Amino acid sequence: MKAIFIMLLVAALGAGIYFLVTKDKEHSVSSKELIIGKWKIDSLDISRTKDSSVGMFALALAVADSNLYNYEFDFTKNGLIAGHLNGKAGDTSFYKIENEKQLLVWTNKDSVKTRMDITKLDSAKLVMQTKDSIVYMLSKVK
Repeated sequence: MKAIFIMLLVAALGAGIYFLVTKDKEHSVSSKELIIGKWKIDSLDISRTKDSSVGMFALALAVADSNLYNYEFDFTKNGLIAGHLNGKAGDTSFYKIENEKQLLVWTNKDSVKTRMDITKLDSAKLVMQTKDSIVYMLSKVK
């Protein structure tokens, strides 16, 4: 009787572990999949900027460009970022996600790639930080 109870207990534990492991694999979504779609700028955070000249430039850009919060960025599966301002097509860039936590962005005109650390990426928010510590907060457009 004890042997049957132990066998049932081991079988139940095995089944439980199996379902937990397969559940996590099914629900984990990669950054490459999460970033696809339209994103809109929520805000910029320049308070942690180490270089004061870069911080002043970003602040001047944010103040001078009243359309800053009207830009939308469409990240496609094939690594393209299509910019839109008030529904009108704008610049196009390219992107690549490295090791799930870094985003590289570049244009055809400039082969230099800008590296951004992805600090948060889920189905609703994208937060990125440049090496100068400018933080870009974007929200998914629905």
